[in-house]
Amino acid sequence: MSAEPMLQVDDLAGGYGDTAILHGVDLQVQSGGATALLGGNGAGKTTLMKTLAGLLPVRRGRIRFLGEDISRLDCDKRVLAGLVLVPEGRMVFPSLTVQENLRLGAINPRARVHWHSTLEQVYHVFPRLKERHTQHALTLSGGEQQMLAIGRGMMAMPRLMLLDEPTLGLSPLMAQHIFGLVHTMVEGGLTLLLAEQDVRKALQASNHAYVLENGRVVIQGGASEVASDPRVQSAYLGL
Repeated sequence: MSAEPMLQVDDLAGGYGDTAILHGVDLQVQSGGATALLGGNGAGKTTLMKTLAGLLPVRRGRIRFLGEDISRLDCDKRVLAGLVLVPEGRMVFPSLTVQENLRLGAINPRARVHWHSTLEQVYHVFPRLKERHTQHALTLSGGEQQMLAIGRGMMAMPRLMLLDEPTLGLSPLMAQHIFGLVHTMVEGGLTLLLAEQDVRKALQASNHAYVLENGRVVIQGGASEVASDPRVQSAYLGL
């Protein structure tokens, strides 16, 4: 890869309190397309996503985003720079309407001035949200709440979206719909780092992939290359 990556992670260690979860993670995300972050429960995917977003501290190593070292940068400054997390579990505001939730996504100064046009883009991608824009988030289905969480992330005008387990707890039909939306966002020019337990679908949606086990990268490469790796086929694809 000749171009400088959008995101460069070197020897990253982190965790919760005294509990170490990440043990020297190296990772790159190139501009454009989706990079899959794969692994089972407890592999460290969500911990890595939270550390990249600034919600957990870096214990060792470095995170560079758009050429700048952001390892010690506050979470809100990372959002302002264009690094936006859509967290596992959706985390929408249940007592607010769909549109109020989306407005909160554009709270950073760079996004705030463009919120009207960005909102129209979100409604174009998620017409169901436009239909339900006056409904409280509490009344939405799980799949609709996931759309709202992704739409709220889009409102922040991300350069790189960290999408953590977007299909967790959804029906197979809704999960398939979410993966279709992932393709739509990538085709629209958004760069994604996608943490996902559905390895087959994640590899189909991605250009590059990393497999985490016990907080370490154990396999990496092009998505088709990782899909054909015997270890991935045996452990994750049931082949």
